[in-house]
Amino acid sequence: MRAFWLCLFAASLCFVPSMATADELRPVRIAKPVGGHIHPAACVTPKGTIVVTYGQINHRDLRISRSTDGGQTWTEPTPFEHTIKKTYYPGSLTTLRDGKLMHAWNRWSTETNEAEPRSVLYSISADDGVTWNEPKPLPRTENVMSVIRHPIVELESNRWLVPLSDRTFLFDPASDKSEPFGDGRLHGLVPIVRTPKGTFISGAGLRSTDEGKTWKEIEKFPNLKEQGWRHEMVCLSNGWLLASEIPGPGVGGDLIRYVISRDDGLTWNDTFEYHNPGRPIGGRACPRTVELDAKTIGVVFYDVSEQQEGGPGLFFLRIPLTRLPAK
Repeated sequence: MRAFWLCLFAASLCFVPSMATADELRPVRIAKPVGGHIHPAACVTPKGTIVVTYGQINHRDLRISRSTDGGQTWTEPTPFEHTIKKTYYPGSLTTLRDGKLMHAWNRWSTETNEAEPRSVLYSISADDGVTWNEPKPLPRTENVMSVIRHPIVELESNRWLVPLSDRTFLFDPASDKSEPFGDGRLHGLVPIVRTPKGTFISGAGLRSTDEGKTWKEIEKFPNLKEQGWRHEMVCLSNGWLLASEIPGPGVGGDLIRYVISRDDGLTWNDTFEYHNPGRPIGGRACPRTVELDAKTIGVVFYDVSEQQEGGPGLFFLRIPLTRLPAK
């Protein structure tokens, strides 16, 4: 009997709480948003901290949450300091080369909430998203609504490629000066990424190998242009390109999947489905993907259906790259 209890004690020392296996792809709930424009943004710091922003209450409560353990647990979402008591529309997050974070969001009114210039502000964090410096405005077209929803592309220090709804331009944050990007065309409210080979892929379905001076249309490209603020496109460090696709009727569709390119954006043939609840998705999901390491990605999305366990939620899902279709 003594030997039995010794064995049981030894086994208890080796006990590890059960976690979802890679095959289960079980999402973690970050928050329970109320509704409206939830539209999350996400980035990962050099220390591995994941930072997420989202709208808790439509245009009135932009919140921020952080995870330091790869998305398994999250801090209690708190109001983003520079939008408290101000109207806004959710924007984007970008990790800069120096490790700082750039958060850009859409100001929906003046300081007193009396007018609606609908311009873009940005703020920088040097401590993994804990605190943020005073906001600065991005250049805008006079008397035209300006909106951002996708990360900027940092071409080099103090040279940002900024995709706004009314302008696609290069911006120098040190001088506050801007200039046209490439051939000067407006790509619209779609993501733009640069691959490790230096190729630019635009969510408008275009590809450029000469710094945006000329563009070629991509055949059978995912339909990001129709609702570019809703969808995403990311380029991983291995060169793979992932674009979101949400087929199905209604506001939220039936499922969310990636459409994948492994040849520098030339062809988009493979797909990988990661959220299919077997019912209509509540809300537009607005997925945003980050690369956690060379073997793992994570995606934040929302589903506000009351039919799911726990009700409406903002979720984070870790996905091993081995789950994606082989070449």
